[in-house]
Amino acid sequence: MHKGFLNSVTKAALAGCLIAVTATTAFAGNISVDQKIPTYKKVSGVSGNLDSIGSDTLNNLMTYWAEGFRKEYPNVRIQIEGKGSSTAPPALISGTAQLGPMSRQMKAEEIDAFTKKYGYAPTQIGVALDSLAIYVHKDNPIKALSLQEADAIFSKTRKGGLSEDITTWGQLGLGEPWKQAPISIYGRNSASGTYG
Repeated sequence: MHKGFLNSVTKAALAGCLIAVTATTAFAGNISVDQKIPTYKKVSGVSGNLDSIGSDTLNNLMTYWAEGFRKEYPNVRIQIEGKGSSTAPPALISGTAQLGPMSRQMKAEEIDAFTKKYGYAPTQIGVALDSLAIYVHKDNPIKALSLQEADAIFSKTRKGGLSEDITTWGQLGLGEPWKQAPISIYGRNSASGTYG
């Protein structure tokens, strides 16, 4: 596929994403848009394939943007794969995707690998903030966890400061019948940006 064509499709897609971000964040509080960004003007002759591989957290937003983009450019086939943020850098580096949505920052080694291949750093555009929540069964009497406790439950490195893993509800101060009950963890897939 011609590099100039890919650049025009990618630029048009990025512009479309910026428009969507501008529209969806207009009421988000103190977010401001650089006034020097020109108003997007549709161009003719845009067609081809646009592939997005990356964050499953951003899948719905990417699908929404793709629908809007297709209205402007119906001759562009857009494929979105939400397999986790860690799948975005390899897809961008190998050229199997032009967009790599991520729910985390790219790691230095990922940026270096991209830069080594293409001769320039990848363009990173912040589009949203997401948050994580921890839920317990409705019958569980625990009222709260500290960040250090959450780290000792979910992390292998315990960078939050506690000296041991928390594996039972008793370690969090619950008495019988919870004291010896193991904490069962259910979370996001291992390729998720949640894990950095």
